[in-house]
Amino acid sequence: MISKELLDKPAQKPFEFEAAYYPPKYAGIKAYTVDELISGIKRVDGLSIFYHIFHPLFSSHVIPEDMHNDFAVWIRDEIHDSRLAQIISDIEGKEPRTVEDVREDLLKILTENKVSGRASRPFYFVSCNPVIFKTGKVARNLGELIDIIATISMRSIAYHFIFKRVMGYTTKNDFSIWIEENYGLKELADSLSSIDPQTYTDEEKLREDLIRKIEEVIFS
Repeated sequence: MISKELLDKPAQKPFEFEAAYYPPKYAGIKAYTVDELISGIKRVDGLSIFYHIFHPLFSSHVIPEDMHNDFAVWIRDEIHDSRLAQIISDIEGKEPRTVEDVREDLLKILTENKVSGRASRPFYFVSCNPVIFKTGKVARNLGELIDIIATISMRSIAYHFIFKRVMGYTTKNDFSIWIEENYGLKELADSLSSIDPQTYTDEEKLREDLIRKIEEVIFS
């Protein structure tokens, strides 16, 4: 059991909450077939893989609840292969995987499960230009971290929990790094790291699970 006094214990280094939005831009590549999709996945930058795999979770970018990324939706709706679409939808995104690991998985699965057919509507590859900004929110202890996570924009949570890690800027999500470095709570850090953002289509459910895991460890 972890003492509740830890909630008020000052951290050595405060956690400064930043956030980001991701203005999309056409990558100049489109695909009508799975072969063309494979070619496009090889050519686009990592931000494009991020956009199509991880971006649907935290934007107005709407996808069906049963499909977790854009590639899966297109394969199901345009290539009409539900089995392959489900395999692509189930690609994992949890730590320590990055967009390059996901790209490798996409290419392997699509190459090994080639299907014929030509879509009536192409897959347009989109990339993005992340715009990162400070939120003015700062957590100086664990209690404040929980309170801010409960109320701050999902753009901030996604930036710290997903973007920096999957783009390779960090090896873990920022919350786990901060908790372990400032409090040595490896069990809690590992618990947060075990969350796979790819299993969520509801951003608020991700927020709830982050808070639940923190409270489970602190108050157990």
